[in-house]
Amino acid sequence: MDGEYLFCKFQLKTFKFFSLMKKYFTKEDFIDMMLILSVLKVETTCFNADGSVKRLRYVFCVDDDITSAFYAMYIYYLVYTTYNYYPFLVCVGGRGMLSKFTNEKGESEGMKLKRVCLGLGAREEDITVLDSGTNTGKNCLEVYQFLAKKPGRSCFCLTTRLSKRWERTWVFLPKQYKEVDSYTFEMVNQAGIEYYVPSETADDMLQVYNGKGLASGVMLLGEVASIYNRCKFKENITQAPLEFEVPKDVVEAYNRLSRKYPLKIKIGCFNGLWQYAYAFCCVMFYRPWIKSDSIRAVKHVKTQFNKEFGLHL
Repeated sequence: MDGEYLFCKFQLKTFKFFSLMKKYFTKEDFIDMMLILSVLKVETTCFNADGSVKRLRYVFCVDDDITSAFYAMYIYYLVYTTYNYYPFLVCVGGRGMLSKFTNEKGESEGMKLKRVCLGLGAREEDITVLDSGTNTGKNCLEVYQFLAKKPGRSCFCLTTRLSKRWERTWVFLPKQYKEVDSYTFEMVNQAGIEYYVPSETADDMLQVYNGKGLASGVMLLGEVASIYNRCKFKENITQAPLEFEVPKDVVEAYNRLSRKYPLKIKIGCFNGLWQYAYAFCCVMFYRPWIKSDSIRAVKHVKTQFNKEFGLHL
């Protein structure tokens, strides 16, 4: 009798858990996510009116998602085929919460991006790694210090979800850090700051190699939920204010997502803790798959480049 009671109690708890989980990772959540990203993103500016790529001296890839390296290498080859010279590649990123578990031992995000660029045929002498930053502000500061020495037209190749945070942090840099000289910063901007932010679908973002396709997409939903939060609560602290009023439906979508996915907003609450545990367990369990999927993705991009640019990678 006691055994039957305990079994029934276990079944009830299991049923309650799965009933609770049905409230998360819904189709409506991903619709809210795409709505937020359709507004809180930076538009691509690195092309001329006739569709040709602008002359660039530097091409930047940033953060722990190697998708940024794929974008940077596309622009790298596009500049070469258009103007018959290779721009310099700059790989930016220190050691983040996710990357220290998914990268090779001792490998920073910048070093990983460099490894991917080399795998896609970049010349090693063209690549610089900036990997002392620990957050977006520090990464922007390191980029500024690099460009202040030899300014030139630069293109930031960013994922959709990073683009607005990076752009607002970059604009605010002289006010956040006393090391940034306003006159020099203006000279860097006058040399040219461009963006390459291709349109991305939910499927594009939910990849195994970047970890966002694991744990039912909780890391992606949590990251997108935090974009407007940072714009709102970090305004004039680490980010410049938004240059437009955010539509009401986007704010409502943020409110829904931020309550359900506080992973990057308030990790200490119940939802934040179980989502962190869920994401961490998935990343640790699937680490071999993440690495093998990275290799698969690089091979796929190689094939695309070979077709588009007539290469033999």
